[in-house]
Amino acid sequence: MYGYHNRIARVNLTEGKVTYEELPDEVIRKFIGGKGLGYYLIYREVPPGTDPLSPANKFVFAPGGMTGLVPGSSKVIAVSKSPETRLISDSSGGDAFGPKLKGHFDALIIEGKSEEPVYLYVHDGKVEILSAEHLWGKGNYEVAKEIWKEHPTASMAMIGPAGEKMSRIANVVYDTERASGRGGLGAVLGSKKVKAVVVEPGEKPKVANPEEFQRLWQEYYNEFATNPKYEHTRNYGTTDGMRGSASVGMSPAYNFSRPYIPDELASKLAGDEVKKYEVEPEWFVHGKSCPIKCARYVEVEYKGRKIRVKPEYESIAMLGAATGVFNFPAVAYFNWLVNNLGLDSIATGNTIAWLFEMVEKGLIGEDEIGFPVKGFGDEEAEEKLIKLMAERKGIGAILADGVKRACERLGRGCEFAVHVKGMEAPAWDPRGRRTYALSYATADVGASHLRGWPRPHQLPNQGPAKELVPSLIESRDESYITDMLGTCKFVPYKLEDLARLYSIVTGEEWTVEELRRRAWGVESIARIHDALDWVTPPLDDTIPPRWWEPEPDGPAKGNAAFIDYNDFLEARREFYRLRGWHEELGVPLPETMEELGLPEFKEDAERALEVVKKRMGL
Repeated sequence: MYGYHNRIARVNLTEGKVTYEELPDEVIRKFIGGKGLGYYLIYREVPPGTDPLSPANKFVFAPGGMTGLVPGSSKVIAVSKSPETRLISDSSGGDAFGPKLKGHFDALIIEGKSEEPVYLYVHDGKVEILSAEHLWGKGNYEVAKEIWKEHPTASMAMIGPAGEKMSRIANVVYDTERASGRGGLGAVLGSKKVKAVVVEPGEKPKVANPEEFQRLWQEYYNEFATNPKYEHTRNYGTTDGMRGSASVGMSPAYNFSRPYIPDELASKLAGDEVKKYEVEPEWFVHGKSCPIKCARYVEVEYKGRKIRVKPEYESIAMLGAATGVFNFPAVAYFNWLVNNLGLDSIATGNTIAWLFEMVEKGLIGEDEIGFPVKGFGDEEAEEKLIKLMAERKGIGAILADGVKRACERLGRGCEFAVHVKGMEAPAWDPRGRRTYALSYATADVGASHLRGWPRPHQLPNQGPAKELVPSLIESRDESYITDMLGTCKFVPYKLEDLARLYSIVTGEEWTVEELRRRAWGVESIARIHDALDWVTPPLDDTIPPRWWEPEPDGPAKGNAAFIDYNDFLEARREFYRLRGWHEELGVPLPETMEELGLPEFKEDAERALEVVKKRMGL
């Protein structure tokens, strides 16, 4: 099939064997690539109930259907069963790793477990398993230097010490500055003793219509690179997000207790402040083919130490505003530290913010923590805690697995632990946007800001949440489609553009409707697998207590995430109905799978319905 190599590499670490398989066109047409293909492979090969940190779990790197082919399409999607949530989980990462992997395979499956630390070396259409003894225990910045000495043209996915120690919030870091951050997928690689996957450039897959493709490539590139509409993104990237989220009462400030903060405070962690520290990016930071080039790269000095890092809004907000630290050099350093140690910046910030609130409320003190912690704004403590979490030492051993497990282990503070299904909330408080909390409640991975935004932007008390559910579903499909095709959400393609480009790449006719159907199908198989595993949607598709508290001030003052509990239930029922799922039980109906052209999942859908009914005592 044009746009693909129709090849999968499978690395069995237990046996030390690599095999290569054909990827049938029929599977590509149903699941496209990236997130879709990754979910299909995990669904097929990792049964519900599998322990995420056991050799039976598998890890898939899947570039998207157009990764490395169209402007702004650098994404690779990491997919596995999450050690944090026990759900099939995916997290996308950017820069050169995805396009380079796409030059060899449409997916790389890692299974089993190695006895000794290894890294995988992908080159010339094959994979070698090599010793990583010399890299084990080292931070990501040092590992990258070592690998580049040996393989100067390669890109890499790495785990830091946190992944080696199987922290359930460990991430996978690409070329030091990008990450598949969510869901603790770094711990899966750690459990398999895989320190890194190193990929050399390969051969780009051929496209069906090269002349037309080249013409469109140039057209889209010029439009995104020069249109004044996108100037703000080109100039700031995501770094100005703090001012936006704070102004509408959607920031995570002080562990989501003060979503509105005044502009002078928000500005200390926003675009113009970040700009003061900006330097020319390293050669590996900007996607060369990206017309937006929104990654900002900064150099700061903190405690006499100079560091360089690529900050994004989510990391700035969660390691800064959420913990009450409004000093940009400190926050940039924390960002560098979590990159180096291989921790998810969102989950780390959220968990530390929760601990700081525990301190403020007098629910934990120096005797248990092991050193004095002042509460919000304590930079010294935040630095110490990040290091302890990566090392699993002292209080860090309790925090290293995320906020849900931490509050359960300590037996207190769960009422202000902000997560959904065990995944920490990112830097957008849904009390400032009508129906948005439903996106968190129903998302496949737990709390994610990348699973659909309802439109238009209104406050929860401006009308029933149910009314905006169709727009949430549209936006969720769009998010899935970009993750299946491998394009970046900050490159402003319309779905019509993507359907047109994908048709020219593959030589087959793709419509927006068909892409949406594929997205809907992938969400439905994730839901079936999770229901067969442990999710009981009527009980688990919910939001944390904090978001039922009315906002204390600002433009969203008095708003909770929904008008009331009934408003939430009606919106959730509407979401299930429009998705072709059981209206009360939230499980895909067998006939929906048939309609989506996925009859092979009908039987599992029936079983999932029965399992959930039984759990509910029906």
